Amino acid sequence: MQKRKKRYIIGITIFVCFIFFLMNCKKYDFLQEDLLFFQFLNSKNQSGNIANTKNEDIEQIRKEKNKTIYFQVRYQNTQMKTLNLTETVDNKTLVYEKIAPGTSGRFDILLNSNQNINYKIEFKSENEKPNNLQFYTKEEGKRYDTLEELGKNLTGEILENEGKTIPVYWKWEYETNQEQNKQDTLEAKKIREYHFLIYVQGY
Repeated sequence: MQKRKKRYIIGITIFVCFIFFLMNCKKYDFLQEDLLFFQFLNSKNQSGNIANTKNEDIEQIRKEKNKTIYFQVRYQNTQMKTLNLTETVDNKTLVYEKIAPGTSGRFDILLNSNQNINYKIEFKSENEKPNNLQFYTKEEGKRYDTLEELGKNLTGEILENEGKTIPVYWKWEYETNQEQNKQDTLEAKKIREYHFLIYVQGY
């Protein structure tokens, strides 16, 4: 009788521990984003860019987290880097992010050189892009249907030891018309990420 009671108590203890473990695992998913975000917030405070940050400023800080891709441009040299567009979504969650109709974002291409040099930027898609996803380099500037088209206009000069930042904005428009809405719905089911290559050539 006593042995049975002992087994019963051990069984209940194991069950309670298991429930506690499951609750902690679930909580971890929610805490992970906050942990990464507040690491970023702390680094901003340490650099002196943000002091006494208030709760209402948190959304603005999230918007400032633009992805920057850095290139040290050299004469007669081509460099390549890869980018996943989901890393650049405005107000994205840090876990389980995806691009979808209505999302937008930005990434910056930062160029530097130790001499006066001309540069040329090109892109190459690694997977299919949603039809209504467009790119532009100015808030009210011309929009391009593909990064490849945009790249044809990204040439210029970098002065010695003077960095140059080229912002690239993107937006997946939605609710434009009935036909495109259907297209957006189909593509949103198929695509989570859009990967592409960035080439920078110095000449």
